[in-house]
Formats: sequence, structure tokens, C-alpha cells
Amino acid sequence: MKNTGIRSIRHGATLALGLLLLPSLSFAEVKVPSIIGDGMVLQRELPVPVWGNANPGENVTVSFDGQSVSTKADTSGQWMVKLAPLQASKTGREMTIKGSNTLTFKDVLVGEVWLCSGQSNMADSFNKAKGRQIDPADLQAVASGVRLYVPEFKNPVNGNWCGLNEQSQNQLTRVGGYFGIRLYKELGIPIGLIEAYFSATPIQAWMPKEAAERIRTKLEIPPDWNEPAPISQPGFQFDQHIAPILPVAMRGVVWYQGERNAKTYTGWEYRELLPYLIDTWRHLWAERAGLEVRKFPFYFVQPPAQEAKSDDEEWPWLRDSMRRALDATENTGMAVFYEYGPSLHPEDKQPAGERLALWALAKDYGKTGLVCSGPLLDKVTIQGDKAILSFKDVGGGLENKSGGASLKFFEIAGKDGNYVPAEASIEGDKVVVRAKEVPAPVSVRYLFRKQPPDAEVSLINAEGLPASSFITDDFKPPRTSKHAPTADK
Repeated sequence: MKNTGIRSIRHGATLALGLLLLPSLSFAEVKVPSIIGDGMVLQRELPVPVWGNANPGENVTVSFDGQSVSTKADTSGQWMVKLAPLQASKTGREMTIKGSNTLTFKDVLVGEVWLCSGQSNMADSFNKAKGRQIDPADLQAVASGVRLYVPEFKNPVNGNWCGLNEQSQNQLTRVGGYFGIRLYKELGIPIGLIEAYFSATPIQAWMPKEAAERIRTKLEIPPDWNEPAPISQPGFQFDQHIAPILPVAMRGVVWYQGERNAKTYTGWEYRELLPYLIDTWRHLWAERAGLEVRKFPFYFVQPPAQEAKSDDEEWPWLRDSMRRALDATENTGMAVFYEYGPSLHPEDKQPAGERLALWALAKDYGKTGLVCSGPLLDKVTIQGDKAILSFKDVGGGLENKSGGASLKFFEIAGKDGNYVPAEASIEGDKVVVRAKEVPAPVSVRYLFRKQPPDAEVSLINAEGLPASSFITDDFKPPRTSKHAPTADK
């Protein structure tokens, strides 16, 4: 993927991020953002930025785990140091930050830190009163090792770290929580989960405003993004939730978002919007920390089968855009979640979190032999009246979950683009698709749009992970609706 427009916005964005930490040009005391606090988890094995404000020219020293690193606040009062990579530790220790005053942060652990971001399905938290709670045995097993950073709802610039217990689980994202619990069980080292999400928000709200405008112009998206909600305007959530924590050291990001873009007619463009967001974040994290760009892991959930409120909502194109984003980016992964619909808010979030964890365990934590994905379309070969499909991530082999000789939910089209239901069968490690009405096939799609929608899938691998839905044509969806987007509640 080309970094079109990224480099030209980085300096302006970095300046803006610095100004967010700068309420005035004079500071009576050394101050730090609330992401640096008691009970925090620091990322192991990577440089750890520690930053804040002080009087211009003031000397500031950060001490932790035998390291003491000093710097001088610049003319605007901003300062930053970087601790050398740390080793994982379950033992809580103190960090001190000394300038004209001394800050002391207690019970600091070192482990693996992940940012959990997105919209309502990431925001959905555990709630014992509603029967959504962490299994008591799991809670007891992981309570000492999983911690979460929770921003204030009304003022996300402020927040605090807390341990995981029966009360605090009500603040923990279920998708991120199941992800973190699985990691802790497998790795046995502290896990820090940083929460940054907001319901009903599209992807452009999570980009810097200037970056969103560049990609909007490139993709010829309407100036208003078909989006009336103030909380969904370009840059709004970035400024609220992401800028205040930049450039916290972390392993990577887990992301559950896209539903709003399917509703506001940018589901097809998500194939470029998602890679652009990923690249923008990676560059901003590096720029703000003064480090080389690290293509940190970015794992996302592909939304399930969906009950659309109107026929023009772009769910099939959104899911396919996410699949295509895997090929347009490095170090990314996708948790297919189709069979847990058809609902905007699937009740069972555990499979989403654990499928994200499979990607991290296999790609970041050296768990060899672990199959982390269902079949992903790799190549389409046309032979006469047949389309022969090859797949990646077949694991122990392709299987038909729906039973019988023929796979369900495949469609095929000729050059006229008119799709018809197709016969599809597994032949070795490939799927062969044909229909007598289409003697010269051009394109194929799978799990496009069922009427009525349901959660049934057909193609899986031997490990039981479902294949991603896909569309092999490049036609934009029809966009004839004039009504305002519906709210994501």
C-alpha cells in the first residue's frame, strides 16, 4: 500500500497532539497524561515513551527498574524520555518522575499491552446483572494479571488503570476482555488492555481530521461523508480517545468497527479506508515517539450476517473490503464472525475475542502449528464453464459445514454481472463453482446477501473456522437511498 498523503500530514498532526497536552505556556509542576498512572502495565521488549509537561527548560528524570533517564522540557514545556526495553514482570514496582516536584506511581507491571478500539460491539462490556459476566473460574485465574485502562466517558482525556475483578469487569469490553483473558492463559504474563471506543462511530472519526479529508478527496466521498452525527465527524474520536494516549508503548491493536460505514454508504470504500487508518496510526505512533515506524499488529473483527434496516446498507461490501484489506496491509489479521449474526450486536462476543487471540498467539507469540484463520480466498482460475477457487489458511483441509455434496451460498456471474445461484463443491484443496446459466463465468461471490438473513455458513476448514465471505467483482454497490443514516444504538 502506498502512503499517499500520510507523510504530508504527520508534522501537523504531531504538533496538534503536542498542543493537546499543553493547556498553557507555563507549568507549576511536572505533569503526565493519565495513561501513566498507578497500576499501569508497561509494554515489554520495546522502547517505552514516558512524556508530559513541565516548566520550559526544566530538567525531568524518569526512574524505573534500575533505569534513570533525564531530559529537559522544550520551550513549550513538553518533554519525553524513552526507557530501554523491559522484561516482563508480575511484581509491582514504583516509577518516579522528578522535576520541580516528584510523581510516584505504584504497582507498575510489565507485560503485553493492547489497544482495544472501535464502535459499539467493542464498547459492549461485561454486566453481571444482564447475565454477561466472566466465568468465575476464569476471573479468579486471571485477576492478578489482566489490567485495563478506562477513560472517563464524558472526558476521555482523563482515565485510570484498574485491576480485573467482579466489579471492574463491568468496565471491560467483552471482545477485548476475551482476547486478553486468552492471552494471559496462554502466556502467563501481565496483560494491559487500553480501552478507546465509542458507539455509532465511523472509521473517519478515528483518523486525524486532515488525514480523513485527504482520503475522502481521493475516494470522492461526499464532503459530509453521508454522516450527520457530531460524534462521527472526521477526527472527533481521534482527538477524544487516541491523541491523549499517543505514543503509549503497546504490542498492537484489536479493532471491531465498520458497521457505521456499512450504514452510511462507505462500505465499499472501506477496502481503502481501513488500510489508510492502519498506516496513519502506525506513522503517528512512530513520529510522536521519535522512533522508526513499526508495523504493529492490527487485528480486526469482520461483522456477522446482518439484518439490514434498508436494502442499500452495504454489509456484503464491508465484509469483502475487510478481506481485501488483509492483502493491502502487513501484519494484520481478521476474525471472521459471520455465524454469530444476524444481529448488529451479537450476544455472544467470546468467539470474536478468542479468534482475535488466535491471530496474536500465532503471529506474535510463536505458538507454532496454530491455525488462526478460516479459509481466505486466494485466487480464481476460469476453466471453460468452471471457476476454480484456491484458498489460504485451509488448515487441515476444506470441509462443508452445511452437509451434502454441494456447498451453499455460492453465486456466479458472466461479463454482464448478473449473478445466479451456483453449484459448488470441494475438490481437494479447491472449490469448483459452476452454473448452467453461465457458460462463460467471470466472477463469483459467497455469502453475499441472504433473504432473509441468517447465520448459516457452508465452507469451513477442518479446525471449524469459517471461510470469509467474498466478492470477486469490483462493482460499487448501488446507492439510491436518500434517507438519513440510521443510528447504531
